[in-house]
Amino acid sequence: MTMVFNRIVELVGWIVLGVCVLLLVAAHHIDNYQPPEQPVAAQSHK
Repeated sequence: MTMVFNRIVELVGWIVLGVCVLLLVAAHHIDNYQPPEQPVAAQSHK
């Protein structure tokens, strides 16, 4: 029974690690996000 419990804890640990890595990757992409520049012609019309 202890072996089954250890495997479950190990699996949960890997899942948590994977979620953390995904969140770090998402945060990195959000941090580097640059909005597209608007065309100059659209800004000159008033």
